[in-house]
Amino acid sequence: MRGYEILTTAAARADPERAVAMLAEAAVACFAAGKPADMLAAAERVHAMLSEETSVRSRFLAETALGMARVLGGDAASGAEALHRGITLAAHTPELKDDLQLLPWLTLGPIFLRKADVGRSALAEALEIARARAALGELPFVLFLLARDQATSDRWAVAEATYEEAIGIARESDQVTDIGFGLAGLAWLQARRGRVQETRALAAGAIDVSVEVGARLYEVWATAALGELELGLGDAARAAEHFEDQRRLVRELGITDVDLSPAAELVDAYVRLGRTNDAELVAAQLMAAAEAKAQPWSLARALRCQGLVADEAGYAEQFERALRLHAHTPDGFETARTRLAYGQRLRRARNRILARDQLRAAVDTFEHLDARPWAEQARTELAATGETVRRRDPSTVDELTPQELQIALLLAAGRTTREAAATLFLSPKTIEYHLRHVYQKLDIHSREELAVSLAQRPAD
Repeated sequence: MRGYEILTTAAARADPERAVAMLAEAAVACFAAGKPADMLAAAERVHAMLSEETSVRSRFLAETALGMARVLGGDAASGAEALHRGITLAAHTPELKDDLQLLPWLTLGPIFLRKADVGRSALAEALEIARARAALGELPFVLFLLARDQATSDRWAVAEATYEEAIGIARESDQVTDIGFGLAGLAWLQARRGRVQETRALAAGAIDVSVEVGARLYEVWATAALGELELGLGDAARAAEHFEDQRRLVRELGITDVDLSPAAELVDAYVRLGRTNDAELVAAQLMAAAEAKAQPWSLARALRCQGLVADEAGYAEQFERALRLHAHTPDGFETARTRLAYGQRLRRARNRILARDQLRAAVDTFEHLDARPWAEQARTELAATGETVRRRDPSTVDELTPQELQIALLLAAGRTTREAAATLFLSPKTIEYHLRHVYQKLDIHSREELAVSLAQRPAD
């Protein structure tokens, strides 16, 4: 928040174009700090400065900042509209991509909206530009946003590699706030994969950074990671404790964004614990908040919770509606969570044939993502219907380290050794060293074979 104070004070003495940029950056500082009221004040101050003479650049910043602020702690529906306006401005103004300071901003709108068909190409484009122009000041944050997108779609192995690269660059360039962003995000990803020690260490590191620089948002994510870990491992009681802590923290900070609420996970935990009344209350609150935001990702999760608490006559409709909305999002894990919950209810209603359809699909997705605890839950439910499914043999691609995977992806895409080295800020000899290990692990001997091997896992 010291950065916020410097920027807002300076903006009062700056020309309109610079003032807009300063106040927009001040809003982002509040986002990391978990200060939605201050964020909204800065963003609305930016928006009030717009006029007919305002440049497209400033309009884009103003709309994106306002959208983020309203989603985080205000009117979520109008926030989503502002984000859409910002994305549209960026799409129709190619020269914005040439401005290195705007690279993170080009990725924020799509991340906030979580829609499969809105602005997502900007994520990869921003990364390519940051790499090509060695924009080290912006690169870690762009990488973290890209990793977050990969982690909330079906590219988990790549997300891990992206997080590891970003954390490394942030450490080397001493961008402490970005380190916290990466640690919290990676903790959340690894929690869903059931990596116990790694998740707890990463979450502790993120909380340490949160305390050091006042980035309370990372504390929210780290707490969510600890809850996700326990829920996946089947300890609903401990999961509920973490999610209740997260809910208290979000309320303390004044964050109203339904997507930062642990309500969907709490409903799941409460149902498992037999706390029916608590589950129904939280599910109703989540539904109201999701309807206010009116975005498919939020609504799908809310409808899943309605399906979990509905009576025997009404649960199927809620789950089917949720699945239709999931189709408009890139998040395969959440879709599989809904299929698992749906399959559980169908099995308990003795509708084994339909239950198997949902549970098979859930197993396939969880195994593809390497979400091992969740795959085990889905396999157990499927076995209870009288059908067993063989565990997937680990792919040799899964044996690659995050850095090896990052190098393999670049080379398989046609980059030369020297280009890959420049992209990852490594020496060509280091690239060749890692490539030899990749070849050994995949039992291949050429880049053509490398491209074929990686193509067998198209989502990664």
